[in-house]
Amino acid sequence: MAVKSIRVRVGDRWYTVEVQDLSTSPVRVNVEGETFLVEVEGLPGAAAPPAPPSAPGAPPPQPAARPTGQQAGAGRSGDKIIRSPMPGRVVAVTVRPGDAVSSGQEVAVVEAMKMEQSIRSPADGVIKTIHVQPLEQVTGDQPLVELE
Repeated sequence: MAVKSIRVRVGDRWYTVEVQDLSTSPVRVNVEGETFLVEVEGLPGAAAPPAPPSAPGAPPPQPAARPTGQQAGAGRSGDKIIRSPMPGRVVAVTVRPGDAVSSGQEVAVVEAMKMEQSIRSPADGVIKTIHVQPLEQVTGDQPLVELE
């Protein structure tokens, strides 16, 4: 199959995505010059995910909840450190030490693959420490901001 180029909009941004052979899984795609292997549901010949056994008359299983933007960057349970959910570049730090923040309030913005991710506080608190500066490269799970 020939490479097919499509335009995809994510939020306010448009991206060119080149899709390779759809008869194999995973499918090789190129997004703005970066190549990814992706799984695509419903392709002919692609294996469907196995269905877990269920009792007769039981409701069908629901897909697992995915983190929302509000949860992105949240630390582990009881952790007061807000971490980067992915490797990338810090675009902005929107708080300062001593600032009071509310649950869901943006504390930083991290960019990866030309897409910006708003990092939000998982809880109410006061900013204790900022571990990064704008334009700094970060790794996934790297501490960004710490709450008191």
